[in-house]
Amino acid sequence: MTPLESLHSRRFLGTTLLALALSATGCGETDDPSTNGARYEATVRRTAFGVPHITADDLGSAGYGQGYAFAQDNACTLLDQIIKVRGERARYLGAGPNGVNVATDFAYRALELTRRAQESWPREKEDVRELISGYVAGFNHFLSLPLAQRLPCAGEEWVKPITEVDLAAYHRSLGLLLSGDRLIGAIAAAQPPGAPPSIQPKSLPLVREVNTTTMGSNGWALGANRTNLGRGMLVSNPHFPWEGEFRLWESHLTVPGKLNVYGVGILGVPGVLIGFNENVAWTHTVSASSRFTAYMLPLVPGKPTSYVYDGQVRDMTALPITVQVLQADGTLADMSRTYYSSHYGPILALPGIGWNTQFTITYRDANIDNESLIAQFLGMSRANSMEEFQQVFANVGGIPWVHTMATDKQGNAWYADAAATPNLSQETLQAWGQALANPDSPQAQLLRSSIVLLDGSTSRDEWVVETGSRSPGLIPFTRAPKLLRRDFVFNANDSHWLANPEEPLTGYSPLQGQEGTPRSLRTRMNAKILTETGAGTASGADGRFTLNELQDAILTNRSSTAEMLLADVVTRCASLTTGTASGQTVDVKPACNVLAAWNGRYDTDSVGAILWRQLLSAYGSGALYNAGTLLATPFSPAQPLTTPSTLKPAPESGTDPLADKLAAAVLKLKVAGLEVSTPLGQAQYALRGTERIPMHGGIDVDGVTNICTYDTSINSSLEPSTPRGASLDNETRLSVDGYVVNTGTSFLMALEYTENGPRARAFLTYGQSADPASNLYRNQLQRFSQKQWRPIVFAEKEIANDPALGTTRLSGE
Repeated sequence: MTPLESLHSRRFLGTTLLALALSATGCGETDDPSTNGARYEATVRRTAFGVPHITADDLGSAGYGQGYAFAQDNACTLLDQIIKVRGERARYLGAGPNGVNVATDFAYRALELTRRAQESWPREKEDVRELISGYVAGFNHFLSLPLAQRLPCAGEEWVKPITEVDLAAYHRSLGLLLSGDRLIGAIAAAQPPGAPPSIQPKSLPLVREVNTTTMGSNGWALGANRTNLGRGMLVSNPHFPWEGEFRLWESHLTVPGKLNVYGVGILGVPGVLIGFNENVAWTHTVSASSRFTAYMLPLVPGKPTSYVYDGQVRDMTALPITVQVLQADGTLADMSRTYYSSHYGPILALPGIGWNTQFTITYRDANIDNESLIAQFLGMSRANSMEEFQQVFANVGGIPWVHTMATDKQGNAWYADAAATPNLSQETLQAWGQALANPDSPQAQLLRSSIVLLDGSTSRDEWVVETGSRSPGLIPFTRAPKLLRRDFVFNANDSHWLANPEEPLTGYSPLQGQEGTPRSLRTRMNAKILTETGAGTASGADGRFTLNELQDAILTNRSSTAEMLLADVVTRCASLTTGTASGQTVDVKPACNVLAAWNGRYDTDSVGAILWRQLLSAYGSGALYNAGTLLATPFSPAQPLTTPSTLKPAPESGTDPLADKLAAAVLKLKVAGLEVSTPLGQAQYALRGTERIPMHGGIDVDGVTNICTYDTSINSSLEPSTPRGASLDNETRLSVDGYVVNTGTSFLMALEYTENGPRARAFLTYGQSADPASNLYRNQLQRFSQKQWRPIVFAEKEIANDPALGTTRLSGE
């Protein structure tokens, strides 16, 4: 058994630790071993649900406490990611299935993230260095304690102290989620003609697609004109994986007079990425704008590692790489390859466009030199006003790949897409647009994978350098889409265009997102909830949200597709008796009766929800984005939130296609062992051991705000993915086991500012712990299933009075 198989065969523990048990159950105070004159001193108080509140007199000590508390919960996941980014997985875990560890080791070495981090570390701002150094020291201190021997990875050779450079390199890799990380397979496979064969396991796609349904979010920032108290309100609803390195972790950091911030961050990131302080609250959604551009390079005949640029020959830069691979007998074997880069960046092997004797593909990354990630979020966390918060974006520019929605205690609501985006000239954009007119062109083919392909042979297509950008060639913040309102702004992973429908944002680069195009069904549901007013609407008769109304609104589980089409489908059903699918005649009357009784919601007790989902899937997801087989009214940019719409009428003669689509839905559910009358919560669930916890929520075709679905593509950690039987429908994620959930609504927070400060309620759906034996692994998921919000403990009095309070005092070097 390899070390990787051994880890997967054990329960993946994160918090079966005495110190956490004490703090999580309110068993009193503990003191960590200390030294006199310690460099770092911090107090970690755990309240209900295992949330650590770290208090210290300086940033370094706050980082120390946070790193220690984080290691209690998730040390193994971060340590695994560190060796991944170093390109050392094969050294410790073996080649992996079909050599996947070897391939990713080569690719991460080719990106040279450790070298880049080593060079940039001395340039980091002093407060950032202080925070990261403290975090690393606290993390390492926990690893040195006997308690760390209870970790599942204890005893593995790769479990060892990390450095500031290790952590900084890992942060760079997180910044590449929508660029270099998507292209790891294409980097690993890129070898010139005649070179040793590349290593390309099937489990490592050349280009990993990022699905903003499963790796997306909803974000609402409400201003004074739409809130009951006339102050700011916020909904944070990231849809992130429930397993692996992109799980979120909740904490509260306080340095009196300097910092008091609460929220969540991606594992291993010091500070808070989504959260609030006494003055400003913010959230993020994944941006659909471009993080990189690819370039086609014409090669010199007979010299596949030389290319032509502005009529001159340029040689690629060669980077010889040797990785060590653990063998079955415990010895190490070397494997070597040479990887190449143009002046733009690494060479790629993209789908259908390989490296031949005539041309190859390279790319330039907007985030490869992002040294400002931690500085960005630290600055946001310290902001005392909306003006200071906005100034961080202008001065630091470290946002990698997200939209931002923010509100403040004065009742301002602000939106910006300040994510790093290439700055292209109008001439370049025009040439690219002309190439796209040919649907068979490489440009059009790659755009289907959200890749912008330019001409690498000419300086015309270089990024334009403009004053005010974080790095040369990026669009400066002054030209980023942004909007300040007193009613609301929102985003649900579509572009900037309709951050507020009353004030569309237009005239931006297409690389910043499309304008005047159909919006997702989830965007339309978000907008409907936020714009409708009057009795019976989400904000009530007065049109001003209370905190309870805000909570109910984000978890209403209303279906925009049902509100648009259900009544007409039910009417058509009255004349239907049978339909045909897969060569079978199906009685569709029971299905029609179920839809007639359904309330159009995706709650756990909803009967009709799964039938509706499979019915729409039978038409294909594209049918919901313009007139055609399902819809009669085409999309109109003048009515973007209500079109496309209207059920296409039945044909005047012949079989009604609706009958056959219903038949297909009925049969698909039957294969999964489900009846058309099965309530959603019996078919859709999350697993905690053998326990099935019913899940409300839906997917894109359902048109709900609350996403709950299945996706393993984003988990590159050693945490095992939730098991699921054979897939029956890739679009709806229906399997022979029903709708198993392992991703979607992760940290859900509703917040309002009051005259006494922020008040918030939340779920961290999968909990702080990845340990199946811990109550922290399951208690919040059960609450989420039942929509039982928990209060966020933020004020000092609330922390001190928490019945689960446990305290650990830390000190160390």
